[in-house]
Amino acid sequence: MEKSIIHSYHIGGMSCGGCVSTVKNKLSAVPRVTSVKVDLEKKQAEITSSQAIEADTLKEALKNSGYTIAELKAEISL
Repeated sequence: MEKSIIHSYHIGGMSCGGCVSTVKNKLSAVPRVTSVKVDLEKKQAEITSSQAIEADTLKEALKNSGYTIAELKAEISL
């Protein structure tokens, strides 16, 4: 079974369900991302990927969207 890497991020600038949808779509489009869960109340995103993804790559995905992203923690699950 392939390893998945799960990272949690703080997402700044979200205020509604439309924001959640936009953030989820933009982050889901990043290569190697396998799933994205966004929590508006906590202003967090949990990103699961098949390989490590640089934070700069995720920042680039949200560039010019009005949202910010900052890593909270990383964990590897088997």
